[in-house]
Amino acid sequence: MNYKFNFLVICLLIMTVVSCNNDDNAIPVVPENDRTEQQVKDNDTLVNYLNTHYYNSAEVNALENPTIDDLVITPLEEGETVPTGSTLLMSEVELKETTYLEVEYEYYILEIKKGIGTKSPTFSDNVRVNYTGFLMDGTEFDNASTPVVFDLVYVIPGWNRVMPYFNVASSFTTNSDGTVSFDGYGMGVMFLPSGLGYYARSVSQIPSYSNLIFKFELLQTETNDHDMDNIPSYMEDIKDNADLFSSDTDGNTFPNFLDQDDDGDGTLTTDEIRKEVFTETDELVLQNVLNDLDLDSTQFISPIKYDSDRGTYSANRISLVDTNGNGFFNYLDPTESAVIETE
Repeated sequence: MNYKFNFLVICLLIMTVVSCNNDDNAIPVVPENDRTEQQVKDNDTLVNYLNTHYYNSAEVNALENPTIDDLVITPLEEGETVPTGSTLLMSEVELKETTYLEVEYEYYILEIKKGIGTKSPTFSDNVRVNYTGFLMDGTEFDNASTPVVFDLVYVIPGWNRVMPYFNVASSFTTNSDGTVSFDGYGMGVMFLPSGLGYYARSVSQIPSYSNLIFKFELLQTETNDHDMDNIPSYMEDIKDNADLFSSDTDGNTFPNFLDQDDDGDGTLTTDEIRKEVFTETDELVLQNVLNDLDLDSTQFISPIKYDSDRGTYSANRISLVDTNGNGFFNYLDPTESAVIETE
């Protein structure tokens, strides 16, 4: 434990030196706006934008697999009416609400295609997407026209609120040039207040307190188990607030989704749950087997893993166990550390 103490001492020394520097050379600290008040301002600005911009709805909706480049958002000039074949954004967006940092936020989603794949990501999964991000004045600050993968835990909070409303692609094809084409994917636009974006931070071309707009195509998703304890990360959100960093059962500064011993009783989480292993050489066959399983409220399926040495895919049916019947599952109960045998 000495290394932790030494590291803390070094950090305190560094902080002391920095705080003693000449105040004339210090970088001024700008107080953050009140989040509740800023949300009201941001929402007013978003509503005004949605009421003064339209998109080429007829053209986009006629396409089986529209892309982010096909969708064009255009400002409505003063005195102009919405052109035929276009739709005012406000008439089609869905208002959503969420709580973040104890503030109630409103944001908006334009659903172009929900997606016809069988899976939707949770707020803590990996997603493969194409996207374009821009400000309300039209300034583009980021894009990916070829698929990229994001871990929704480590992106701005607006993304992990929006993605679960969409489904992934129904199928994909590998082309002769090595590229991949997707069919039946989810596509939409999210309109986020600054509080679900970068808020007071100024990032690249994004000024502080900027509302953000993202066009996106949701192609694939993968369930995350960040600490590989057989509890999917989304199930480690014991506070049910979509903020994994706030769930720390044993108070050891490691949130549960990064802690292999969630209750701090000295027995690994993976040893305090019952696991029934399913293995196949074909991932699709395994997925079909898993889909046919009957699960009760204390059971779920762990993420599928590939063993390159054996050429097999495997997943576990997890059963949460409360050995002493005190209402707390073993892996979250520091008073119970019984090791559960794998089936």
